[in-house]
Amino acid sequence: MSQTETTTLTLPVSERDHSRGSDDASVTLVQYSDFECPYCGDIYPIVRRLLNRVGTRLRLVFRHFPLTQQHSHAQQAAQAAEAAGAQGRFWEMHDLLYENQDALTRDDLVRYAERLDLDIDSFVTELETDAHEQRIQEDLLSGVQSGVNGTPTFFIDGTRYDGPLDLDSMLAEIADAGNFIDLEQSLKYENHEFRETIDRSRRGAPAAGEAVRDRFSADEIFQRVTATAGEEVGRSKRLLFFSGLAAGLSVGATFLARAALTAAYPDDPSGVGNLLYPIGFIIIVLGNYQLFTENTLTPVTLVLTRLASLPQLLRLWTIVLTANVIGAGVVAFILARTGVLDPAIAETASEFGEHAMSTSWSALFYKGVFAGGLVATMVWVVHAARDTISRFLIVYIIMILIPIAHLFHCIVGACEVLFLVFNGQAELLVAFSDFFVPVVLGNTVGGLVFVALVNYSMTETRRFPKQNQQRRELTWPEWLFGARLWTWVRTKKEESRGTEDKNRPADR
Repeated sequence: MSQTETTTLTLPVSERDHSRGSDDASVTLVQYSDFECPYCGDIYPIVRRLLNRVGTRLRLVFRHFPLTQQHSHAQQAAQAAEAAGAQGRFWEMHDLLYENQDALTRDDLVRYAERLDLDIDSFVTELETDAHEQRIQEDLLSGVQSGVNGTPTFFIDGTRYDGPLDLDSMLAEIADAGNFIDLEQSLKYENHEFRETIDRSRRGAPAAGEAVRDRFSADEIFQRVTATAGEEVGRSKRLLFFSGLAAGLSVGATFLARAALTAAYPDDPSGVGNLLYPIGFIIIVLGNYQLFTENTLTPVTLVLTRLASLPQLLRLWTIVLTANVIGAGVVAFILARTGVLDPAIAETASEFGEHAMSTSWSALFYKGVFAGGLVATMVWVVHAARDTISRFLIVYIIMILIPIAHLFHCIVGACEVLFLVFNGQAELLVAFSDFFVPVVLGNTVGGLVFVALVNYSMTETRRFPKQNQQRRELTWPEWLFGARLWTWVRTKKEESRGTEDKNRPADR
């Protein structure tokens, strides 16, 4: 570096600047950047993690430095960010531009403005008239005067940072500038692996939010759901079956507890027995067992992103549903045939099944739809929680709505109607066709609609580091028929084509 080269910030940070973080933060990080620069795109997630790690002690200031000779869309993208900033949405547009660096045409910029619900007429007018060119040029000139000759360039508390552009190096410099003892300790070599474990799970799912440490964005929740789905799809048939069997047995706890508490307070019109309805689901969620209605959510995310095929999904559903029903049936059989239940509790348990069997097919279906949506909601929100107490409360509060609203869950309901069957009060085929089929269909539809229309539609990032390494995106035939079957079909076609070529007469 030349001795005369400027290494300090010549234009002090002021109210004119776009800043993220508190004005009284201990350290200020000024970034000169270009929205089309690929290196700036690479540093974008690192800067987000820096803000996340340092928290309120760090302020980020963004200044434009569009390299128009190398990047044809850089100036227009900077104009778009300023136009959005004029409507109070600078940082939202900033994030969209870096997350979509390969789509920075005028039409793309207008589309991003629409996504942010900006005043489109004003936005387009400001783009067409270069309304913010002077502001951008002021940033550019201040950068040149401060010795900026490329992007991205950073200044930490007014001094240019010339070290490596990686998380640990920049964190170390920021920790030194702010005298952050805790950060300096965490950056020691022996803590490196521990920090990486905290930041990411083995499958790449985040253990903490990127924008706000103790909260997850929709994309981050989706990533955690997808990580769970990857684990479920990868399990062997034996593990899936016995996990599903455990879930079915746990659902029996819901049936037993609800019947016992209801029988204990027979004259209570408030339905006090419903208070214990969530107990089986709490056991399942905290014990990480496989329940069919949960699997209408998690593996579907892999199918929607073409990381798993439809046959894989159906295999998982079939094994888990079968195991769930067997587990619930075992509990129902024991309770009905062994005299475990007192007569009053047994009578109450029968009333649950009779109520289920007396409901019409269509009503069962629609009640099942809403119950499936509630279960899917529960699973989604559970993946947003970071501790056991929160998960316990989420499961309890959401699942208690099912009995209160007189909805039906297919596995709990299976336990109730099978109790009637084993008592000789109902026929198995009738219970299957008149109760089980409509509720299973309803639960499945409710869960799928919730996943496809709500969770999947509101996410933007659907590919994740670890999962990308472990899974490739399936082709459409592989997605529809399964990779193994499609490979077999293609092999047979090639063998057939080879045989035809061998038997075809040679040209004379």
